[in-house]
Amino acid sequence: MRIGLFSDTYTPDINGVVSSIVTLQKELEKRGHEVYVITNHKALLTTQREGNVLRLPGLELKWLYGYKLSTPYHFSARDEIRKMNLDVIHVHTEFGVGMFARTVAKYLNIPVVSTYHTMYEDYTHYINRFDIEEVDVLSKKFVTSFSRMISDNVQAVIAPSEKTKETLLNYGVKTPIYIIPTGLELEKFDPSVQESVKVQALREEYGLTDEDHVIAFIGRIAKEKSIEIPIEGFRHIHDPHTKLMIVGGGPQLEELKELAKSYHLNDKIIFTGPKKREDVPFYYALADAFVSASLTETQGMTYIEALASHLPVFARPDDVLTDLVIEGESGYLFQTPQEFAQKVEHFLAMPQEEQAQMRKQARQKVNRYDGNMFYTKVLSVYYQAIEDFEDSYEVIKIKAGDEYMRIDVINDKEDEPIRITISLDDYFTLKIQKHTLLDRYTVVDLQHKEQMFYAYRSCIRKLSHRDYTTKEMRQYLKNQHVLKEEEIGSIIQDLTQKGYLNDYQYMMTKIEKMQHSLQGKGKMIKSLVEKGIPHDDVAQALAQIDDEEESIKAIQLAEKLKATVKDKSMNMKRKAIAQKLIGQGFDSNVAISASEKVEFEDSDDSKALRKTMDKAIRSYSRKYQGTQLKNRVIAACLRKGFESSDILALCDEMEWQNEEMDQ
Repeated sequence: MRIGLFSDTYTPDINGVVSSIVTLQKELEKRGHEVYVITNHKALLTTQREGNVLRLPGLELKWLYGYKLSTPYHFSARDEIRKMNLDVIHVHTEFGVGMFARTVAKYLNIPVVSTYHTMYEDYTHYINRFDIEEVDVLSKKFVTSFSRMISDNVQAVIAPSEKTKETLLNYGVKTPIYIIPTGLELEKFDPSVQESVKVQALREEYGLTDEDHVIAFIGRIAKEKSIEIPIEGFRHIHDPHTKLMIVGGGPQLEELKELAKSYHLNDKIIFTGPKKREDVPFYYALADAFVSASLTETQGMTYIEALASHLPVFARPDDVLTDLVIEGESGYLFQTPQEFAQKVEHFLAMPQEEQAQMRKQARQKVNRYDGNMFYTKVLSVYYQAIEDFEDSYEVIKIKAGDEYMRIDVINDKEDEPIRITISLDDYFTLKIQKHTLLDRYTVVDLQHKEQMFYAYRSCIRKLSHRDYTTKEMRQYLKNQHVLKEEEIGSIIQDLTQKGYLNDYQYMMTKIEKMQHSLQGKGKMIKSLVEKGIPHDDVAQALAQIDDEEESIKAIQLAEKLKATVKDKSMNMKRKAIAQKLIGQGFDSNVAISASEKVEFEDSDDSKALRKTMDKAIRSYSRKYQGTQLKNRVIAACLRKGFESSDILALCDEMEWQNEEMDQ
């Protein structure tokens, strides 16, 4: 296979990305694959070719620890890469050369694999020099959008750790993500193979005696590494023979030197400055343990290098250390400088045989980072990416809509083209034009997004007829569309942000309407809570309606209801009205008070009793006579709430003749 490794950083740079690239390059070449490295160098115009390494012009950013940034366009280099006849492009950095890689891949129709080496959201302080909160928020939003965009424009993403994969999934990345820890040439870090003369020479160079113990940090000297924590920890270590050696260069080097000086730690802390990559194993070999307080690693190559060098690791708790640093076995975890100091002193006070056992256990933790295993897993991703790319679709037709684009795509394995409606954002992000090739996964993803697009538009149509609450729209989406809960949440969030959904406005409008229709607070609360409005929000809004206003509404409704209570005693009429008011959501005290204020045209129960009795007689006389009829009539009048004495008095005025009564 012919493979192109694209990166803004490569040897002689020393960092985790370079380690990963060099290890992969060696393992691939060892097994007969042809590997080309496309990187950059410090030059404004010239492109440089060194065997299979092509170096593009790059501008050195000294404020960003010497990072060299290239433009994404190199036309002469593009023609050079065409001659390489690459089967797959593997991108290791996102800017400059990484952008160029994606441009070349699209132009030459080559599948792309990307490794997400860097947690960019932990590096936003480089552009937020004045620590402005708004700038920090905006820069982190940009990182999320940018990471999602670049990851969804490739066939496969390699994440060095579970932590990195989870971060990408939280960003919304849809491309398949494969967890492959970066491999190492483990034997290169074995202290038993290091030249003892070289190691001893280094100890002498830095004035280290046989009694001195060294805790080493090896890596880039930058803010995100939190090196000030172990430096401060050494203020609490009183043994003069315990030293902290900081190996490497970077933008924070001078600042940390000043910090050590201010703590009067010049005799305890050694700054070596930047070192060549091939010399790094010797610095691990002269140390007794390794320390890093960084929480920004995607994998933490220096941790793995240290463990491979048989060094126990001191570190702050982080997901990338799961199964690597086990407390008291392969190292120690700390939160504060003081805790770091205490654990260093504990470790150095241990008997030699116990320290030797920890070193042995440290080495055992990194067996899974063997270069051969790394190579095998990456190669399988290459083959999968190539297969997915070859199973791609060609765009054969494009039609523009008001807020969307419709594209027709066809695959060699299918007879009929597929029509997909896509958003303008996806259209421009994917740079779609006629004859553009879209891999199978992208097409499937666009089809799924189409479902969300139509679901969103159906919500807009529904909301154009009348208002709905968030709960109602969420239930509508569940019933009408096959979407995941997080996708429904995304649509709801978009509708809310654009003002189509507003539960507060819905609540206030509904309260106004229910007030107009003379409904009480209780019914308002029940109705709105059923619609998904929080009870506390409704109660707070209804608190604006005072008791007097509520009483006036109850009286108004009671006046309307009095026509519905007929052929009842006055007492029963008022009870019936009060009950109906309670049913409309009014408090029982308010309802009773309002019913008592109702004025009836006929305040005398005698006419109502007569009318009720006549009606009962007409109803029961078809079946009963005499005493039976009388008893039925009396019972009916009692049910209507009339006094028994009034009923009997009126009955005595009437004749109830039958055989039983005559006897």
